[in-house]
Amino acid sequence: MVADYQSMQWHEHNDPEKTEDMTEETSSAKELADLEDVDVKIDEVVPDDTWNAVAWIILLNGIGVLLPWNMFITIAPQYYVDYWFTVNGTETHYGTSFMSALGIVSQIPNFLVACINVLNLIRGPVMYRIVGPLTANCLLVGVILSLVIFQQPSDSARGWFYVVSLIIVMTMNATNGLYQNSFFGLVADFPAKYTNAVVVGTNVSGTFTSLLSIISIAAFNNNPKTVALMYFSISLGVLFVCMVSLWLVSKQKFFQYYVKKGAVARLKENVQKFDIRMYWETVKHCYMQLLSVFLVYFVTLSVFPTILVGFEPTKSDGTWNSVIPNQYYTGVTTFLNFNFFAAVGSTTASFIQFPGPKLLIIPVALRLLFIPFFMLSNYLPNSRVMPVWYSNEWIFFFGNTIMAFTSGYFSSLGMMYAPRVCPPHLSKLAGQIAALCLVTGIMCGVAFTPLITTMVQNIK
Repeated sequence: MVADYQSMQWHEHNDPEKTEDMTEETSSAKELADLEDVDVKIDEVVPDDTWNAVAWIILLNGIGVLLPWNMFITIAPQYYVDYWFTVNGTETHYGTSFMSALGIVSQIPNFLVACINVLNLIRGPVMYRIVGPLTANCLLVGVILSLVIFQQPSDSARGWFYVVSLIIVMTMNATNGLYQNSFFGLVADFPAKYTNAVVVGTNVSGTFTSLLSIISIAAFNNNPKTVALMYFSISLGVLFVCMVSLWLVSKQKFFQYYVKKGAVARLKENVQKFDIRMYWETVKHCYMQLLSVFLVYFVTLSVFPTILVGFEPTKSDGTWNSVIPNQYYTGVTTFLNFNFFAAVGSTTASFIQFPGPKLLIIPVALRLLFIPFFMLSNYLPNSRVMPVWYSNEWIFFFGNTIMAFTSGYFSSLGMMYAPRVCPPHLSKLAGQIAALCLVTGIMCGVAFTPLITTMVQNIK
């Protein structure tokens, strides 16, 4: 670990400030949720995280944050567009608009709810703001499963099924926004590796979904209903395990210690609710890390998955030029490759933190070069006018690998650094603002993708 990162650690085991036993004022702090009766002093010996149980549970919830949405977006072309909204081989107007509508109704609610949560307009203990959305997601996935089992495609059902599916997606992403933002706020009081466990979990979720997609193509390619049942049953099972894990983690002394330590720090500074000065002071401490988080996700989502999916390893005569069969090519070279190496990158950040908080912005800014790199690939070969610099699949594959690794690695560093360059009483807010920058980067990246396509098709 680099020296400047060590010197910046506000939240590790040796806090120089002393405090009294927990008073009535402390027990009234809502951040303590169900832990008010636990008598912990922040200057005592830090309990051990036995078997890394807390770290594993946090990682599990990182998986749970994105797994339902990853499953939905992966199955959407096969189950919704091809199975529900295509009739006799002809895509209906529901099918042609469904994927675009998904993008709109998913990103905007996620962003808005994250904003509302950061502004502290959603009150109540932070643990309630995690358990509530998790419960809602269980119910939503249960509804999806019921529709898969009991509802068959028909002309009379297509209209209301389209609307209901989009409402479910909108609600799911709104609850995910609250779940993710609150969870990053919760773990911001913990040592850095626990914040990173959430990021690792989200990337593991993508890797698992990519593997499942490849397996389902091989085993159930002509049975979209079976694939949908498998996807959403796994999602519901993982969400249920996440629910149980939150109850288990709340009983861990290590978890109780850091939750209470963060609450004590905020109470000592009389931080009962965040005012505008609190936001300004937080951003002033960590604005470079917040910008880094935004830029990492902006660059990544500008090209992944849409631009990468549009790449074709073809010869000059238009024939397929890859050792990987066409039906597996995108799943292996784009989705599995990206998600696996993003997970490797974010895991690496738990052991190596370089560069430090002050210099992180430099390699993050250099990642902007990935946008022209993939624009100049053989993306949309049949409609582009921009020159093609390469169509070799190995250049594309390793470019995606490097992009994925740096996405996971630098996003983890940004999320780890942001709460820890701030004073302890601002760490929770810094974690939530960093999570908001993550969501904002995703939304802006997705919105920038059509502009990339337009440039490729019009700039010679």
